[in-house]
Amino acid sequence: MTIQQQLAFWKRPFRLFQPNLRKIDAKNLNVEELVDQAQSFGANVMLVNGGGIVAWYPTDHPYQTMNEYMDFDYLGEVLQAAHARGMKVLVRMDVSKSFPRVLEEHPDWFRRTQDGEVPTHWDMLQTCPSGPYWEEYNFNVVGELLSRYKIDGIFYNAYNYNRCYCKRCEQKFAKATGYAIPANENWDDPAWRAYVQYRYEQLSDYTGRLSAFIAEKSPGTILTIDTRITDDEHKGIREAGWHEAEMSKHTACITAEAFNFLDRPFPKWIYWAGEEVKLGSHFSHTAIILSHSKTIFHRRAAQPPAQIGYDLIQIAANGGSPAIAFSGDSNQHDRKAIATIRNVMTYMADHAQEYEQMTPAAQVAVVYSKRTMDYYGRESSSERWQHSYRGMYEMMVENHTPFTVLHEAKLTEEDLLQYGCIALPNIAILSDEAAAALDSYVANGGQLIVTGETGFYDQYGQPSDGGNSLQCLSTFNLANPAVKGTYFTIENAEQFTELQDTDLIMAYGDIVAVPQAVSSKSRTDLSVVPPLTNTTPEFSYWESTSDVKGLHLFEYGKGAVAYMPWAIDTGYHEMGIDEYRSIIDGLVRYAIGETLIETDAPRSVEVTVAHREKGGYLLHLLNATGRTGGKPLTDSIPLHHIRLRVRGSWKQADALHSQQSIELTQQGDYTELVIPKLALFEAIVLQ
Repeated sequence: MTIQQQLAFWKRPFRLFQPNLRKIDAKNLNVEELVDQAQSFGANVMLVNGGGIVAWYPTDHPYQTMNEYMDFDYLGEVLQAAHARGMKVLVRMDVSKSFPRVLEEHPDWFRRTQDGEVPTHWDMLQTCPSGPYWEEYNFNVVGELLSRYKIDGIFYNAYNYNRCYCKRCEQKFAKATGYAIPANENWDDPAWRAYVQYRYEQLSDYTGRLSAFIAEKSPGTILTIDTRITDDEHKGIREAGWHEAEMSKHTACITAEAFNFLDRPFPKWIYWAGEEVKLGSHFSHTAIILSHSKTIFHRRAAQPPAQIGYDLIQIAANGGSPAIAFSGDSNQHDRKAIATIRNVMTYMADHAQEYEQMTPAAQVAVVYSKRTMDYYGRESSSERWQHSYRGMYEMMVENHTPFTVLHEAKLTEEDLLQYGCIALPNIAILSDEAAAALDSYVANGGQLIVTGETGFYDQYGQPSDGGNSLQCLSTFNLANPAVKGTYFTIENAEQFTELQDTDLIMAYGDIVAVPQAVSSKSRTDLSVVPPLTNTTPEFSYWESTSDVKGLHLFEYGKGAVAYMPWAIDTGYHEMGIDEYRSIIDGLVRYAIGETLIETDAPRSVEVTVAHREKGGYLLHLLNATGRTGGKPLTDSIPLHHIRLRVRGSWKQADALHSQQSIELTQQGDYTELVIPKLALFEAIVLQ
């Protein structure tokens, strides 16, 4: 196999099994049986213990602690057994922590607090990301591994550029920026803003050097790292120094976590696994690692079967690689999720060719902005920005709109032109390059749906002196003060097909921007009803509306913009105001014309569409019906006779999971098919 063929493997969907072995698991371990376990789950990749903190092979390095329960070469044997079965192997490394005996000999290898103490994580000492432990020891260990074994890839766990106040880190930061490392998170402090960017740059640079070292020592061996593209709390990503747009330049594929732990904040974000695939795939092929366990502190307690099954198929339906991590092997004390995991993973193995050759299709793209999350969201990034993005995401899913997610760091006109409509959910900070690409997209016929304070802030999260960075929004100013309202009145209900019986909707948040002047080329709707200061029944009325509007529709070049200068997306995420979803659905339909998919499925069913290499579509229906109170999905309630209408004339439909043919009926420009029963999921090949 050529090096190009080896590397190409990581650019298409695979199925990964990770036995995250405890030291004690090495006692009487049968490696052949372990690899057979992986195969029984349909896996063609294993992620196995390697080195760093604990060595799972006979090492010559004195600062690697060999597993005292191991009397054989675990890594050597698993590589041999896996390769004999045609499987790839990623070797897990971790250099984030070490032991007191190493500290005694090399105190400069360890991270320091402002008080000079060495911080711990789970009773282990944390290492310094700029010190010799990372810069020398790590390269020596990797060199030893690559010189002894034929390794397909190196995977790094806990790969974080943690804040360190040692003298070396202080000097490096001062030399690079002129600042001392800040003591606290303070977004008004230029030193803090510089430090946020510095850590992104340092970890990306380190990743590049490590990748080059691996490629030199063992051509064809890849590097991938444990990261998160998005999270419930963005602070963890920022503190780790993960910048997916930059780091993905140095790795063969993205491997990200989407652990649906029960201790995540409410409401649970059920779309995390699929979201990270949508977003990551615009940089590199993306594998999502799911944990079998409920929480990081309860590694032996299983997630609900429906939730982990839903996550696995989300990954595959969006074109990613599903990965499952067990504490130990799959012989668990809590076995309730095993059958579901095996069922979904082996299903994907049985239909591997369909998944390897699919290309996700989308009519709409939602933009995600890391810089907005950091510099606009600041210490309250979830409430201040992520809720806007997640609300827009939810409305697209629940409207059954085929969509994807684009990263603000990679917006080119060529990429944008693939989509009939682009949604900008309160993207407060846009780079000059991104703004220019979006303006050009609209000028050449594209359609934008824009909300909130999009484009009104500079790169550091301050209101811009130069107005909006988007030329297509240059006729708007930030409202000072913001305009408050109680309701919006609907004047053109015919545009919103679900709101024919509604003349008003409740207002959520303030109107944050207003036009400088009324344009003859614009249409407006959603007139603001001024705040009602007395909601006693006798006084809860109004006699006039404001001239301020909640919706502006206007042309720009050959395209058009729908601008809502308020928090329609945040309102949907935080309160589930259903009229907001209907408005977005109407605006998307207005922008793209005929939709690709129509369905009578409830909004708890997610629909994805992908092009098949052989022609036609691969459709997925993911059933989250049964999710209650924002909790994890513990039961997927079966649905019956779900109708799908797909634009075009189609001759054959086959359900892959239930293994049955589906009858087709032509209805004008659409072909209708009825799914007799939808359990957790179904996948349909349409030809």
